[in-house]
Order: sequence, then structure tokens, then C-alpha cells
Amino acid sequence: MGALCGLMLLTACSDDAVEPKRKFISFKLDNGVLLSEQRNSAYYMPGDLTDADPANDYSQLLVAGYSYGQDVINIRVFSEQPQITPGVYSNMMGGTAMFLEEKATGDRLVADDNYGNITVVIHQVYDSLAIGEFSGNLVNMTDGSIKAVNDGYFKMIYKKFP
Repeated sequence: MGALCGLMLLTACSDDAVEPKRKFISFKLDNGVLLSEQRNSAYYMPGDLTDADPANDYSQLLVAGYSYGQDVINIRVFSEQPQITPGVYSNMMGGTAMFLEEKATGDRLVADDNYGNITVVIHQVYDSLAIGEFSGNLVNMTDGSIKAVNDGYFKMIYKKFP
């Protein structure tokens, strides 16, 4: 019995519980699939309510990566609250955005405060792990065409900035 309790304690203290088995950004863009597994990162900046500056009271989660085709993927989740919590975030509320730069064409696809639409559902921002899903429509800034983003998911380890 004592050996079993010791084994359970060691398992509970293992770092494997924090480290996801796979970190990624994945989504469908029109009829293709973009995937970023190797070169990606996430940064979380909580708001600071301890000072007199109201300009830094908001929080942001930045998710970035490169697809296998070297397309640049950036997703920004913005909250006017000091913490990002599970919930729905949209560019229609301001601040939340998605940017994609296609390497093959040089086109820049955008959903921000002025163009397109993007909705991000945050499932978790806790213990250095961010998990969410997203969908919407990006506007091609070269020719004005619309590209649909569907079945978007990310699971990332984030670095926290003060």
C-alpha cells in the first residue's frame, strides 16, 4: 500500500502533466489545411491593475507560428479585463484579430477591427497552457477577396509577460 501511494505521489509531481504531448495551430483555409507544429509560440500578457496607468489594464494572448509552407500565422485574443478567461472573443468587440501572410503569393489576409471577422473560443489559459478554437473570414488585402477559416484549433504553451 505504501509503495502504491509513493508511486502515485511521484506520478502526480511529474512535469508530464503540464507539458502537452503536442502543441499546434491548425485550421482549414478555404479548401486547404494549414498546420503549424514545429515553429510556433504563444505569449500571454495579463493586465496590470496595481498602477495608476489605465492603458495597461487589459490582457492579450498572442499565438504565432509558421505553417509547413512557411505561411506566417498570427492570432491575437484581446480582453478589456485584466485576465483572459474561458469564453468567446471576437474582432467585433475590438482587439481580437487574425493575420495570415501567404508565402507563395505574398498576400496578407486579415480579420481585425476594420476587416473580416474572427471568433476565438478560449477553453483554457492556465498553468502555461492555452487551448482554443477559432473560425471566421479573412480579407485578402491585395484583391479584397474573402477566405473562410474553419475548424481552427490551437494548443500552445505560453510565456507570460508582466
